[in-house]
Amino acid sequence: MLIIQKGVATVKKFLFATAAAGVCGLFAASASAHNTLTNMEAYAGYMTDFEMRVTHGCKGSPVKEVRMKIPDGMVRVSVGNNRDWKTEVKMRKLDKPVPGDGGNMLTEAVDEITWKDPASPMPAGGVFEGFKFRGMVPKDAAGKIMFFRTINVCTEGDDKYIDLPKEELTASTPGLPKKLIEFMSATPGPSPFVIVVKPTKPQYPWEEMEPSKAEAPTQQKAAAN
Repeated sequence: MLIIQKGVATVKKFLFATAAAGVCGLFAASASAHNTLTNMEAYAGYMTDFEMRVTHGCKGSPVKEVRMKIPDGMVRVSVGNNRDWKTEVKMRKLDKPVPGDGGNMLTEAVDEITWKDPASPMPAGGVFEGFKFRGMVPKDAAGKIMFFRTINVCTEGDDKYIDLPKEELTASTPGLPKKLIEFMSATPGPSPFVIVVKPTKPQYPWEEMEPSKAEAPTQQKAAAN
């Protein structure tokens, strides 16, 4: 079973520091050779659309199957319709039920997604393929990094993008941008990841913004007065 390890960092700090260090191009070049999410930023508590991009086969061999592990905590996951690939999901039991659509309580969540048996295998080079899915990003994940371990199965061999950083990364980790670039460029099979940030407004206009834990006591005190 694939295990998800979470680190923490903020997108703004990462991008700013990376640009200041003059290494944006290196990061982009290293990422383009691996499986990556097209958007590396997501809001905590938002229902979010994702696309995982596969850019090449396995040492000249066409891709015939792609597997992805969904991080713990992400629920209400569904797979985008892709007429060229068959999709298969593996479920896992939740420790406790969570709210779903229409007030229903969910007792299971998608654990893994597999895209397989394409109309024709994805060529080994010169093209890319996007695999779409959506899910609810955990409300308590702001500031963390969520990793989506993936495996590309080819006509001959496979490519595993399941590696995680050697150390837990946080926003205060010294040399964070450099360490993230080293993870993407020096790690044989870096896992695709998304950095979760705190939203500044609710996702939908009919929702109210939930107060943070730090704000709640102040509001309660004001109400008492």
